Amino acid sequence: MNSPIISVVIPTRNPDRNRLGEVLAALGQQSLSADAWELCLVDNGSTPSLQPKDLGANPGNRHLVTEPRAGLLWARLCGLHATHGEYVVFIDDDTVPDRNFLQAAVNFMSARPMVATAGGIISGRFAGPKPEWIESALWCLALRDNGAEPREWSLGEGSFPSWTPIGAGLLTRRAALEPGYVTHIENNWQAIETNSWIGQGAGGVEDKDLVLHCLRAGWSTGYVPDMKLTHIIPTSRLERSYIERLIPNLERIWMRTLHAHALDEHPPIHPFTLWLRQIKAWVVMRAWSSPAARFSWLSSCGRLRGLADNYRNPACYPAPKKP
Repeated sequence: MNSPIISVVIPTRNPDRNRLGEVLAALGQQSLSADAWELCLVDNGSTPSLQPKDLGANPGNRHLVTEPRAGLLWARLCGLHATHGEYVVFIDDDTVPDRNFLQAAVNFMSARPMVATAGGIISGRFAGPKPEWIESALWCLALRDNGAEPREWSLGEGSFPSWTPIGAGLLTRRAALEPGYVTHIENNWQAIETNSWIGQGAGGVEDKDLVLHCLRAGWSTGYVPDMKLTHIIPTSRLERSYIERLIPNLERIWMRTLHAHALDEHPPIHPFTLWLRQIKAWVVMRAWSSPAARFSWLSSCGRLRGLADNYRNPACYPAPKKP
C-alpha cells in the first residue's frame, strides 16, 4: 500500500459493538480511494480486549493497536504514532461518517496549508425519544452545525469563535502535531489531565487543548461543512441528570484550559466570592423557570468555578514554537 494521505484514528474503550460496526462499515463506503487512507483502531483498555476481527471488512488498510493508559489523551497519541498520513482525523466509536467525509477533509486541508485543526457538521441520531428540553443542551452532546460556508480563523483575528472543533471528527495536520503538540503532551501531561479532564463521560476538553496549542503555535483552525458525521446518542445521555452533571463540568474545565494557555476570556475571580456569584446568577437567569434557564445557570456556575480555580494558578504552558 502507498503512503496514505489521511489517517483515521478511532480511540475506543469497551465500545458498543453494533455502533462501532456501523462506524467501520461507513468508513468502508468512503468515496476517497482506499489506498489514500488508513484506519487505526486504538483499544484503550477494553475488557475483553478487541481482536483483529473487530476491524471489519477490508483489513488491508486497517490495523489494531493497544494503549493501556486510560484516556483520550493517550489513545489519540498512540494512534498518531501508529499512523503515517499527512492528515489525521480522530473519529469517536459512535460517530458515523458521511460517504464523502474523508474526501472533504483532504480537499479542505490541501487548499488551506496553515490550518492545523478543523471540524465539520455533527448531527444526532437519538436511540430513544428526544425530550423537548434537550434542544437547549445539544452542544454538550457534541452536535454542531455552523452553516454552509467553510471558515478559517487564527489568533489575532478578533474574538474567539464559537465554532472551533471538538473531539468528534477532529481533523488535524500531522506537521502541526509532530513534534510540537507531542512535545506539549510529554512536558505537560499531568497539567493537561488536571486542567482539561474530569473523567470518562463526566467531562473532558483535551481536544480543545490540542486546538489551543496549535493556535498559539501560529496555525489556524477551520470549519468544513462538507465533513458530516452522525452521532449515535444512547438513551442514557438523554437523562436530564446526566446533562446537568455534564454542563458545569465542561464549562469549568474550558475556563481552566483557556487560562492554562494564557487565552482567558474572563479574569479569575476570588474563590470567596464564588457562592455569592452563583446565587446572583440563579436569580438573574431565573434558573427555576425552565430547563433551558437552569442549563444556562449551570453553565454559568461551571464557568465561575473555573475562574475561581484560576485565581491561584498562573498560566502554566509555555508559548510553543512557531511553524
